[in-house]
Amino acid sequence: MIRPFDWRDVSLIRQLSDQGTCLDSITRLTRDSQPLNNALLAYLMPGTGAPTLVWRDGTRAGFGQLRHRPGEEQARALFVAPAWSPENAAWLPLVDRLAQEAGARGGHNLIAEVDEASGEFEALRLAGFAIYARQTIWRLAGELKTVATAHARPAAAADGVAVTTLYTNLVPRLVQQVEPAPKPGRGYVYERAGELIAFLDVKRGPTGLWVEPYLHPEADNRADEILQAALGLLAGTNRAGRPIYVCVRRYQDWLQSVLQAADFECLGSQAVMVKRLAVRVSEPVLKPLPTLEGSATTTPIAGARLDIYPN
Repeated sequence: MIRPFDWRDVSLIRQLSDQGTCLDSITRLTRDSQPLNNALLAYLMPGTGAPTLVWRDGTRAGFGQLRHRPGEEQARALFVAPAWSPENAAWLPLVDRLAQEAGARGGHNLIAEVDEASGEFEALRLAGFAIYARQTIWRLAGELKTVATAHARPAAAADGVAVTTLYTNLVPRLVQQVEPAPKPGRGYVYERAGELIAFLDVKRGPTGLWVEPYLHPEADNRADEILQAALGLLAGTNRAGRPIYVCVRRYQDWLQSVLQAADFECLGSQAVMVKRLAVRVSEPVLKPLPTLEGSATTTPIAGARLDIYPN
């Protein structure tokens, strides 16, 4: 049986948290997974934390967590415990229910990130997920060089159109169908001759900083300068000395060698997978007009609304 988390499950979440798998790299590296804290937040303050589902079958148990912000089309499978194994009867039912929960909340896509060599990868394929991108995660191992340039600066709201244009021209259409363009207010831009040629999207957390670079292909001959300048600005705000991670998608594979030369170490590669969800659509129900003088009219009028869940 699968049901929502409640206070009776606190000891279960605490017990299984160390046995689970985090399926969202940003959360794992910048905030730590914190399954119990997320479950309690969502239970006590709906709309915060991570909605948690608990699976029980006799003496066996497991749980899964979802990350979804109201109004967003993207939901993320955040955490599932215990970790996948052929003997784990909880894993696939929990992932399936997470997809149902995301769809009921208005999500269009459920996203998960896994190592392609892992058992979770095959399990997600069985659950209806497909690869839409691949990525490699790098971590800064040494010190960033200081590059003095006026071309790099913090992004502003006024950069929104230019950032979206760069994203549209750079990112494959398949990825655009799943992930929206990044918001410019939390990263850094690099300009040349008045043109924005690079944007570094930054997500900050208490345990790390996550960077996704978007560099115009024609900027490959100055990629080292761009990364060093923008990351140097980021490092200047990182007074706590949190680790800096850079995520490189396969369509920008040429950045791998640039990061390696800049003293970053490779942590591994992942498949970014998506499951398309049924979306709630409201359509009018048509009903006939009342009978007039003994004969019924066939002209329909709009009445109640019917919720339809297309496949």
